[in-house]
Amino acid sequence: MPIKPSVLVVGAGELGAATAVSLLRTGKFGEVTVIDRAAELPALDAASCDINKVVRFDYVDADYSALAKKAIDEWNKPEWKGIYHQTGVVVRGLHLQDHHGEGMRKTLKNVQSQEPRVRVLNSPEDFVQLLGPDPGIKVDPPSPEVRGYHNPSGGWANASAAVLKLYSFLSELGGKLVPSADLVELLYDENRKDVRGVRCADGRQFFADKVVIALGSWSGSHPALKGMMPEGLITATGQTIATVQLSPEQAKRYANIPVSMHHDGSGYYSFPPNEDGILKFALHRAGYTSETGIPRTAADPKAVAYHKDNEVGWIPQESFDSLKNQLAIVYPEIASLPIAYTRMCWYSDVVDGDWVIDYSPDYPSLIFATGGAGHAFKFLPIIGDLIRDRIEGTLDPHLAHKWRVTRAPKLEDPARVGMLRKPLDLSSLVKKDELLGSTSVAKL
Repeated sequence: MPIKPSVLVVGAGELGAATAVSLLRTGKFGEVTVIDRAAELPALDAASCDINKVVRFDYVDADYSALAKKAIDEWNKPEWKGIYHQTGVVVRGLHLQDHHGEGMRKTLKNVQSQEPRVRVLNSPEDFVQLLGPDPGIKVDPPSPEVRGYHNPSGGWANASAAVLKLYSFLSELGGKLVPSADLVELLYDENRKDVRGVRCADGRQFFADKVVIALGSWSGSHPALKGMMPEGLITATGQTIATVQLSPEQAKRYANIPVSMHHDGSGYYSFPPNEDGILKFALHRAGYTSETGIPRTAADPKAVAYHKDNEVGWIPQESFDSLKNQLAIVYPEIASLPIAYTRMCWYSDVVDGDWVIDYSPDYPSLIFATGGAGHAFKFLPIIGDLIRDRIEGTLDPHLAHKWRVTRAPKLEDPARVGMLRKPLDLSSLVKKDELLGSTSVAKL
């Protein structure tokens, strides 16, 4: 009987954990080990460690739309009960006569081809009805010319709970999860023709027949990976998030609102409140870059000290203003509440929005699984299978070409046309007193 190949996955976020689970489920692989630098998993500064992420199949790109619909079918299965919430998604912007409106109309066609229950919203009353399902919710009606649609097949998932579920599957299948294993360097064969494992900061070494790199937003800046991918292919970009704490009465009233998205160039989206009454709203834009290229998070004691000493939040003033203004457009009552906390969520970003799932062109046993670009999480139930298919050489050739590491990226992500990345200027961070007197706490 042939020996089953072993696999080492570096990075325990959604891509790494999902890959390990998928590999083990096939029964074709031997020892599968997932290591991560964080002592506590999921890593508190990982993008996948969050109270919620949008799950939708509303894409201009037909590939991602079809794959996301497949993922939603999986999200609706019993194993994700209590983690995935199919609240529906309301999107506005069909009326715009620019590239945002054009993109949304293409998206609508993709969605309608897969979901017959999609409803086009043609009046202020349509929006008010869907955005305010409880009569006690005050919804500011949009201008009469505003158009949009409601997709009932979609919603949100508790991101941290979903990753923990993957860890549970990993354990049940006999995989290993190793925290506090901070990658320092790759280990090569004697001729330096292939990668055989990794060495960690504490001196431990891990070896395997195949090594999967799933470092998320650290993929483009980690010293061990220098020169492994085209320059600038992966960049860590910070995306801005804010939250408000609803009272129990408010949380009950707003419990059944849909995910709301503004496809107008603002990048705005918001969620229903979670079980703790926290309502999150955020911006999906080109993002902010750090001076070092390394994500700047509350896992960094120096960053925490800076925010404390200077009494600032974690997001720039301009983003804070945009977030509050966009929220007020829909839910003025919530927009008047104090901010519970702000967060900069760091993407493993790619300019064209396409993932990087590919073998290294230089080392035949090294695989990259990164470049989630802020939209990979919704695919969690199936993305491990896609990465496994690439490892086994069975991935659809069209997708393999799309996600190849050697590509020259397109100049723009269809979801973020016209948006430009900005360096994060610490002097621009929102002041604590701007957070409406809230007891805002440091979030990653």
